[in-house]
Amino acid sequence: MEPKYFENEIFKDSRGEFRRFFDSKWAMVKEQTFSQASISKNPKCQTLRGMHFQTSGPLEHKLITVLSGSIHLVISNAHLVSDKTEVRNMHFPLSEDSSGSLFVPSGLATGWVSLKDNTVISYVMTARFQECEFSGFRFDDSFADITWPLIPEVISQKDLLWPPLA
Repeated sequence: MEPKYFENEIFKDSRGEFRRFFDSKWAMVKEQTFSQASISKNPKCQTLRGMHFQTSGPLEHKLITVLSGSIHLVISNAHLVSDKTEVRNMHFPLSEDSSGSLFVPSGLATGWVSLKDNTVISYVMTARFQECEFSGFRFDDSFADITWPLIPEVISQKDLLWPPLA
């Protein structure tokens, strides 16, 4: 299954705008029941979150939408392959202006860096997050070889301590 971008409907009038960032008619997956929704607030530009992936448990598909600000989102299969030539990194610039949502299928690693101060991201998942069912790799892992548009400056200690992939 591949990531898929959905253009969101925006309704504008004198009061402002109303934006739909999910519609069941999109039919992303058979079991389209969302179990958990989260908001990530990133006060500073160059904040990195990732690279994270699910290791076990129910399939965790994600729908990611930027509510304010902008991010550079990377989806990678680097943790799933043993040959560097098979690594596939997909890059998605997302912003409040792009008005879309990105569906990320389970199994792939995700991470983003904020490109503006006060960036807010919504992500809705088909499975509840379980600390014991996820792992990650460093954003600058040489095996994954991800090209970021800027150097992250705000990174959690946990994201800095992931072991190398190879």
